[in-house]
Amino acid sequence: MKSIILGSLTIENVIETIGLHKPDFLFPELKRNQFEEQFKWLIPDFVDVKSNNLIMVFQSYVIKTKNSNILVDTCVGNDKCRNNRPFWHKQRTPYLNKLKELGLNPHDIDYVMCTHLHADHVGWNTKLENNQWVPTFPNAKYIFSKKEYEFWKNKINLNKETNHGSFQDSVLPIIERGNYELVSSDFAIEDYLSFESAPGHTPGNLIINLFSDNNRAVLCGDTIHHAIQLSYPKISSRFCEDPIQSSITREKLLNKLCDTGTIILPAHFPKVGTIESNKKGFYLDY
Repeated sequence: MKSIILGSLTIENVIETIGLHKPDFLFPELKRNQFEEQFKWLIPDFVDVKSNNLIMVFQSYVIKTKNSNILVDTCVGNDKCRNNRPFWHKQRTPYLNKLKELGLNPHDIDYVMCTHLHADHVGWNTKLENNQWVPTFPNAKYIFSKKEYEFWKNKINLNKETNHGSFQDSVLPIIERGNYELVSSDFAIEDYLSFESAPGHTPGNLIINLFSDNNRAVLCGDTIHHAIQLSYPKISSRFCEDPIQSSITREKLLNKLCDTGTIILPAHFPKVGTIESNKKGFYLDY
């Protein structure tokens, strides 16, 4: 992704990995003919030409302001034990080197924000050091949704490997060290960044609104998993805690943003752009 200049803000990305997912795995309700009807605009950026599988990018967004550096969603991470996710299990990627290519070292990050607490959004919160999970970004304040945190914390008693173990190795170590803040959906930083509740994918799922010089961008996490949901916004992914609420939230967001020139940055899109509308519904202009 090319750097996006949003008034006085700069938005960049750090790609951890790129993966392919079978359409009927990610979207069990998606019919084959629905998928094929969208080939014309999904290939080659959102659907792999050879396999016809969905292209999914695992990435973080970096927001550079005059006074701070903000990292949003920290992917899967290195050395994490994810036994039932072979693609993620104890992976080793040059994520921090890619961050350095943007001119940033871990100690330069002032805030880490997670749109939600699934395993592929919290992994680089921590790193393995002397057999302990420690904060990767030592000077950062980690910002978590209070509602989201409490939802997953309450699940620990039912499943000791909550979110593939990511809550234990990528969230709790931050809590134990105290460099965090649990916030409500009205959290904001000055006049350029605000949170907004976006329930469905998870109960405490958030989107992040950015404003600068009459320009706007929205980091919407997994509210929209893949571009095909622009054509079929009622279809939710298999990873949504509440698929019906997820579709309601998604349609509300798309209707709110379409034809406004707002840049939308979903967590897993290989391309970003603006949401536009036509007689058939929504599409991404990029």
